[in-house]
Amino acid sequence: MARSRILYCLVALVTFSLLGATLQHAVAESVPEWIKNTAKWYGEGKISEAEFVNAIKYLIDNNIIVLESGQKKTVSKTGPSFETIIIPNGNSKVGNIGFYLPLNLEINKGTTVVWINDDNIEHTIQSQDEKGNPISLFHSGLLKTGERFAHKFNDAGVYHYFCTIHPWRIGVVTAS
Repeated sequence: MARSRILYCLVALVTFSLLGATLQHAVAESVPEWIKNTAKWYGEGKISEAEFVNAIKYLIDNNIIVLESGQKKTVSKTGPSFETIIIPNGNSKVGNIGFYLPLNLEINKGTTVVWINDDNIEHTIQSQDEKGNPISLFHSGLLKTGERFAHKFNDAGVYHYFCTIHPWRIGVVTAS
């Protein structure tokens, strides 16, 4: 009961603060499955309130949850053919803010994404569908510290991935 009251107050505070300060509105066309999973894990008590609030703060601070400003974001059609995602040190710990950097990489189709393991522990990169089920699009195998894995995204779409060793670590690549 106390948890739901705190969550309600947090949501109300954030909503009124954002709406009152900016006089804008948020639009959610589709909530990604990884956000739903984080909320679910909080509701099930698998992650603490502080971890849940830190995850929301991270999403806002890194413009993953964005209030519309009337200007549409565009992706350059002449951008580089390679982009990087860092697996930062501390990424293996539940609740740590060591998410993939960036958490949602926006690229042009045809771009090769290179994941670099900067953590002091092994990780994997495994593609998954929108429901969180592993799919065979790409899989890195074990990546030791300093090792890299690359995948070229030839088609437009939203591509979800996670670490099979640390399944709470999820990320997204959006190709357009």
